[in-house]
Amino acid sequence: MNTMAIRQRNRRLVRKLAVIAALMFGFAWAMIPLYRIVCEQTGLNDVVKADELEKGDLAAGTGEVEMRFDSTVQAGLPWQVQPLTTRLKVKPGTFVQVQYRITNASPHAVVGQALPRYLPGEAAAYVKKLECFCFTQQRFAPGQTRTFPVVFVIDRKLPASITSITLAYTVFDVPGQGGGAS
Repeated sequence: MNTMAIRQRNRRLVRKLAVIAALMFGFAWAMIPLYRIVCEQTGLNDVVKADELEKGDLAAGTGEVEMRFDSTVQAGLPWQVQPLTTRLKVKPGTFVQVQYRITNASPHAVVGQALPRYLPGEAAAYVKKLECFCFTQQRFAPGQTRTFPVVFVIDRKLPASITSITLAYTVFDVPGQGGGAS
């Protein structure tokens, strides 16, 4: 095979690889707005800023709601996740902060992501989180323990039929993200 033919094949290969790299970059760039749309449609990571709340949402409601806090960890993920408060009476319209403690019990770095779950499911529309460790992936060094705040407000428009809400987090491993110290 002559050098001219080899050069032409190499140029074609470089062009193909450049197109693939550009497509991969475009896909990664498009993932951010797509993630936001999916979260908006499903209610995941229901982020709300204090100045976006309606004034009526901040006026304390008349009844109290019993909040329960729980967590589970994906099988095989070497984390210990526990709420520091397991039950709390909350007045709708008031800001609440609770803490979750997470420990990486493995000898290597691990990255995880928490997903919130509400029971009953219809309560998700009325719990507005302002700060939560579930908003981003969390990287932990071997043996590292951290405490995270969860700040939320329960909308005062919560139906009277909902007297108890469980906020539970399930923590999943993020494949391919572990392996370095945080």
